[in-house]
Amino acid sequence: MKLKHVLVATLAAVAALSQSVFAQAGTYPDKPVKIIVPFGAGSASDTIARVLSDELRDKLGVIVVDNRAGANGIIGVQAAARSAADGYTLLLTSSSTHSGIGALFKSPGYDPIKDFVHVSRIVTIPMVLVSRPDAPFKTIKEMSAQAKKSPLRYGYGSGSAQIAGATFSAVADVPSDGIPYKSQPPAVTDLMGSQIDYLLADASVVTSFLQGKRLNGLAVASPKRLAELPGVPTMAEVGLKEFDLVVWVGLAAPAGTPPAIVERWNKEINAVLQRPAVVDKLTRMGMVAAPNSVKEHAAFTVAQRGIWEARAAKAGVEKQ
Repeated sequence: MKLKHVLVATLAAVAALSQSVFAQAGTYPDKPVKIIVPFGAGSASDTIARVLSDELRDKLGVIVVDNRAGANGIIGVQAAARSAADGYTLLLTSSSTHSGIGALFKSPGYDPIKDFVHVSRIVTIPMVLVSRPDAPFKTIKEMSAQAKKSPLRYGYGSGSAQIAGATFSAVADVPSDGIPYKSQPPAVTDLMGSQIDYLLADASVVTSFLQGKRLNGLAVASPKRLAELPGVPTMAEVGLKEFDLVVWVGLAAPAGTPPAIVERWNKEINAVLQRPAVVDKLTRMGMVAAPNSVKEHAAFTVAQRGIWEARAAKAGVEKQ
């Protein structure tokens, strides 16, 4: 008899919880949703968050972009991980914060996989190898020869750029020293000012400089040439097929967020990324719309973490 009462009570509790979750999903959202961007205003992540907030307003109401930059994105990610799992605080994730972070820091203070439910990939951002138009090398072969006379200097303004730079230096046989920056734009400024010799930067950051002939594009990390930069060959075309790093940006929620809310966001993001005007806007900014399902994105984040950490280890990147 006692067992029967326990079973009845348990079933009642489960039913109540289910009704609560479905009720929450049915009325969600009934207040503004905050998306934490772990990088500063003007960054690629910030730009994407603001595009989403504009495009999703008619479906998901007011979306507040909360920039919490610092420590390679760690500050913002930790804040998101500690937030309530109610769908009202989300996080813009990236290859910097969720693929390569374990290769750069021994204890970043969060688990990129276990502390989050990964909602959707939003875009991929091809990296472009750039130098100055007056650099003493015009090809990667010439670059390698120059570096062997005296090591070159490359700049990096994110965790993914640090790993990408070290990986390129290794696979292309271009001895180089990495110079850290708080973000990519200052590195671009120093490149044009001859303080560094080259950098691997997000296409979204350097496309306008390349189109204006203020920088020279040596290669792009993409399966095919970019429509906005048709004169820049792919890494494979210049003989670097093993350079397979993908910069990506996605959306995540704290672990435990109701599945119905996660699926709702995935559905709305996928719909937005199928709008021709949005795809065109992202393309012009050097980004590629790349939506996927919740299940696909969960598998993608795990796979990318393995790839980035393996490349960092092979390139000799040391953890802090």
